[in-house]
Amino acid sequence: MNKSNIFVYTELSKLVASLNSNILLSKQYLRSQAAYFNIIVPKYFSDTLSPEWESITNQIRKMGPGFDKEGKLTANAIINTIDQMTSEECISLAMRVISLYDKVRIEFENPDLLNGK
Repeated sequence: MNKSNIFVYTELSKLVASLNSNILLSKQYLRSQAAYFNIIVPKYFSDTLSPEWESITNQIRKMGPGFDKEGKLTANAIINTIDQMTSEECISLAMRVISLYDKVRIEFENPDLLNGK
């Protein structure tokens, strides 16, 4: 089994650190850390975990970019989607990110757990 790239482990740990500090503020933290969803790409995850990251990033971009009445871009797809999510949806998404990070962490700290040993 291949494991995720160290870049994923490092960058997800930074993202999760802010999400873990107060899960009730997930919306604000997701918004302030939105760039991580662009810089961490699925190809850096193990084959097992890549689909979960793709699912997360698809969810956080689902509303597309925001535009004003004149057609000017007001928010990228991630910010626009987060702004339209409920607090409960943000908490759920944050929990998915945290869960994925835990799996990546296990790949690095104890790979035998993932192999059922």
